[in-house]
Amino acid sequence: MAKLLNDKMSSQTHMSNTNRHIRLCNQTQGAEQLSKAIAPKVSSLKEKNLATLAAKENRDAAYDILVYKDAVLDDTIRNISDSAKQYDRRNPGRPIYNLLFPDGKYSDIVRAPFTKEVGLAIQLSERLTSLGAEHELNANVALLTTAITDVQTAIKNLADEDNKVKVELAKEELAQVDLRKQYEYNYHDAVKLFGKKFADRLFPKTASKPKEVEEEVTEEI
Repeated sequence: MAKLLNDKMSSQTHMSNTNRHIRLCNQTQGAEQLSKAIAPKVSSLKEKNLATLAAKENRDAAYDILVYKDAVLDDTIRNISDSAKQYDRRNPGRPIYNLLFPDGKYSDIVRAPFTKEVGLAIQLSERLTSLGAEHELNANVALLTTAITDVQTAIKNLADEDNKVKVELAKEELAQVDLRKQYEYNYHDAVKLFGKKFADRLFPKTASKPKEVEEEVTEEI
């Protein structure tokens, strides 16, 4: 019996097997109707597959932007740490580093996952703001706020693009189902038209290794 499509197969396998089936039908007199019946289904799957790939590319781009914005936030926090250390060296009687970084280091913030880092950075911003508008480190508040906002926006954009990928995948899976149904219908119709033995020829046997084309050997004179 011909090997039918199943839900474990990728879209590429769905399309590859169906296109082979279409080519075999187009070469068989009387089987053209089978080709016409399934062609729209494979075209639909191709369209949905391309939409999924495009959505995944957009998601990858959104992730790359998030990584970049997170790096900017990391640098901003490192700069604040350096500025605080310099301030404390100049003002040993009024140290502020431990106020800004209660754990005594900035690394726990920059190494945290994206969302957690944003929360920790907001806390740092609040402690920095508490120094007062006249404090020489206050200029860092605006830079930190901008960096935090950019990461928050990037996180949201990534989530939006990820949801779009899920939607396109769902559409693609439905197109796969439609194609599998028509593929099976075609097989039963082919059996009715040509009999089982001949009908099997119109459906590629994916489980077996295809016969290799032997190269013609010519001897040089």
